[in-house]
Amino acid sequence: MNIKRPLMPGFLKRADQKLLLNKPGIWSTRAHLVVYYGILFLFVLTVICFLEPNDPRDYSTMEAWIGFVSIVSGIGFIVWMIYLLRFNVFKKYGIIHPLHGLVTFFLYFMASGILVSFPYVHPIVESVRANNTYTDEEIIRDVNNINIKIFQVEYDKLKEPWQYHRIQLVASVKKEVKDENEVDDPVTSYIINDYRYDSSDFYTKINEADSIVKVKDSVYLVYNTPDYSFLSPYLYWSKANDDLLSAFEIFKKVNGHPPTPAERETITRELDVLLKKYYYKHSRYYYNDETITGNELPLEMIRKKYRLGKIDNSISHIMMKKSRWRGNDKYAFMRVFYYVTLGITLLIFIFRHSSIRTFWLSVLTGVLLTIITAMILGFSRADAIHFLSFMIVYVLLFFFGSLAVWKAKRRMAITGICINLFVFIVTAFPLLVYGWCYEYKKYQLDHDGWVYKNLYNFEEYVIYAEVGGAVILLLLLATYISKVYRHWFALPED
Repeated sequence: MNIKRPLMPGFLKRADQKLLLNKPGIWSTRAHLVVYYGILFLFVLTVICFLEPNDPRDYSTMEAWIGFVSIVSGIGFIVWMIYLLRFNVFKKYGIIHPLHGLVTFFLYFMASGILVSFPYVHPIVESVRANNTYTDEEIIRDVNNINIKIFQVEYDKLKEPWQYHRIQLVASVKKEVKDENEVDDPVTSYIINDYRYDSSDFYTKINEADSIVKVKDSVYLVYNTPDYSFLSPYLYWSKANDDLLSAFEIFKKVNGHPPTPAERETITRELDVLLKKYYYKHSRYYYNDETITGNELPLEMIRKKYRLGKIDNSISHIMMKKSRWRGNDKYAFMRVFYYVTLGITLLIFIFRHSSIRTFWLSVLTGVLLTIITAMILGFSRADAIHFLSFMIVYVLLFFFGSLAVWKAKRRMAITGICINLFVFIVTAFPLLVYGWCYEYKKYQLDHDGWVYKNLYNFEEYVIYAEVGGAVILLLLLATYISKVYRHWFALPED
């Protein structure tokens, strides 16, 4: 057989020929072709994404790219399925290795993973471009410098008195009391609110205050620093947000040191350079923050004067792209990739090891069970424990149903459906058990009047359940699943 395929190198043609003659089971998966052409497409797609004229300061176009490339992935799966329909050693009762099921599962998983990875290319390229253009330390340093320099340039306009609250210590209070009555105040300020707290809240407020004035032992004036964080983008990363100077820290750095006219001119030039670095004129910032009407308060006027709304957006866009693969977001992307790839792989494996009629009956059964279970749980107002209990029972029911094949005299659809559904859901069994135990522990704590802080973090141990599910699936593929499929398919049809 000498089939000419475009862009296929000689070594892959020879490997394809050897697999066909010596390992027809592996050859029939066409995994080697999917991986090769998939890698070629990934390379081309990466180049195209790098050529996209999208500034890191602008909104992300990730959603549109993921939608488009997902369609391409779908077309790739359809082409692959056409090849898989052509030849199947298992269904032709050919001689297969005892680990045939495990090996073919790995090949299907690898090929599916390549196709599923297509939509990930653009988000990764966006992050790479943003990280190559700006560093975390650079952005944090620039934001702090912009805030300090604006305060220095606008020093004379920011001499407004601070707002404050009067707090009073009382023996007990059922709720927070607010009173608009004025009180004697040693410092002229704007708004006066009167609050009364018991001892715990009273001292908490004092410890958290930026500045306080003692009126008497049980009465304090608590001052709030004006929002001198003129530029306050969301940095998508707790460490970065912690390194930003607070309004009070900015005040302490600048207050009492008004710049001279010459210094103000130098600071203005330096500020202009920093603002231009992050200002993106094509940003889709819908609020018109550049029109000064003359009725603004000083802080609002400053934000409009320096167009800080657009700059806030630009820096937030940069940090969102840079931080996409950090912390929990990284694990979310990984889990989506793993579970989508696993689900597609299991469907392909089931399709290749059961009759077409049984496969689609299994899909129909799964859909109907999902609908019926959802209706039962919805009408009965069941909680998470009941849902997880249903799922655990289903796994056990499908497993015991698959055992019936060993005593069956004919190939029945019901046993095939049980096998298929068991294979599809068994990976989730440890996760279901872990989730049930966690929810039951929450129920016990709630019933006994304990707070949830005494409960361990669900995310802390969920990875062990996920790994356990994968290990169980692989062990069953190498032992039970391949044999039960072989025995079921070899039976005479009902």
